Amino acid sequence: MNVRSEDPLFGPDAARLGRDLIEQGTASDIAVVRERLTAIWTDPVIDVWLKSANAHLDGARPCDVLIVNGPEAVLEAAAVEVAGGSR
Repeated sequence: MNVRSEDPLFGPDAARLGRDLIEQGTASDIAVVRERLTAIWTDPVIDVWLKSANAHLDGARPCDVLIVNGPEAVLEAAAVEVAGGSR
């Protein structure tokens, strides 16, 4: 029997598995960022910040940077906001 056919990474559900893993990691990253920003903002304001272009991220949206690069740069941008927002 072919080993690849038994491996979920190569089966028909591989794409779904990949999306699920990314969503789980992104949800965890967003929770960490939200926790940091609750020191200065309410949830609706945080929602807008996550979806808006950000100068500290060279114009990228924090939600996109989280998905592509992980939380490090977004946490740095959040720390700048918590410290007063100057670059």
